[in-house]
Amino acid sequence: MPGLVNRRKDEEALFRKVDNPGTPLEDTKSLQDSVTWLELFRQEEDTLVVARNGGQVVEITRLANKHKDDLIAVLQQYKNANNVFVAHADKNLPEGEVVIMTGHELPPKKVINPPTLDLPLLIFGMEDREGGGNDIRELQERLKELGYYDGDIDGKFGRGTDSAVKNFQAKFFGRAEADGKVGPLTWEKLWGEPVAVPDRDLPTSTKPYLSLTRTNQKDQFGCYVLALDYIKNDKIEGSINVCSGARDKQNFRKGADSVSGSREPLPEGRWFIHDIGWAGGKDNYHGAVYQTSGVGPVWIALDYREPGTTRRSAIGFHIDWNRHKGAPGTVGCVSPYNIADMKTLVSWLRDTDPRGLYVDWGLGTCPSPE
Repeated sequence: MPGLVNRRKDEEALFRKVDNPGTPLEDTKSLQDSVTWLELFRQEEDTLVVARNGGQVVEITRLANKHKDDLIAVLQQYKNANNVFVAHADKNLPEGEVVIMTGHELPPKKVINPPTLDLPLLIFGMEDREGGGNDIRELQERLKELGYYDGDIDGKFGRGTDSAVKNFQAKFFGRAEADGKVGPLTWEKLWGEPVAVPDRDLPTSTKPYLSLTRTNQKDQFGCYVLALDYIKNDKIEGSINVCSGARDKQNFRKGADSVSGSREPLPEGRWFIHDIGWAGGKDNYHGAVYQTSGVGPVWIALDYREPGTTRRSAIGFHIDWNRHKGAPGTVGCVSPYNIADMKTLVSWLRDTDPRGLYVDWGLGTCPSPE
């Protein structure tokens, strides 16, 4: 296995390095587990949670909205914090990087030329009629792509479809608006919102490649929202949100410092993208899945190339298949949140066959795509 081979190389290099005993690798304990108490602050209309280890500020989280469930979700990320205090109104927020808690699901990416809603309203008990359009089938297919529906695409607005619609509406409009009725507002939300293309300087490159960076946002489960960008002709052609690593192990490291079995995000550096693998045949997103837990129907292996070596292996692209089944995140793989985003990734790979993934956590070791 590549990880074992790299580990042996590192051990040999350390054995031969007699002039410097080196330094031990960083502890893989998560930042969240080190938190011992929490303090709540108000800034204008926003709520901020300051997580502390004794007198040290570990991280600061700003809630993106005022939903009770989102505050609870933030508090539950710190299992070793037994006390929560409300800061006095005159107390200043301490210094530190502020992470935004997105709360609800991130909106789907805009679909080019989405289907139109032929009927004014879709409700429980309806079904597609021959010659009368395919609104319900299109609804079911889209809900399935986004991970809300796992039933048959039968064109019948039954209980499974009704439950999926209500879950989707609750995520984006709130529980009070989740009535299961699909009109123009819900239909428009299903097919996504325009995504602002990131504005950043890019090196000149002769080949297309993928770039992975960290945003200042966390999803509702505590995983950092990562930006996976497709760069072609020195500009960003597209971008999707992904996650990596277990939600309680969101430590971002260099290749040499990333330990096998840590369940942390894949380390910084250049990775090689292998061919697309299918559990149930090409482009079959709804059939067989890989037996490895949480991988889903698509697997695209990644190998670490530089700088140096890493002990991490068995890493690749796959959908966060268990995200809505109580096990969000990965053990280090890069995961689009749903089938729709995986289809976007597959389209990039088929467009120009990029083989380089450049993972840049801001640690200064990611090679330039030049």
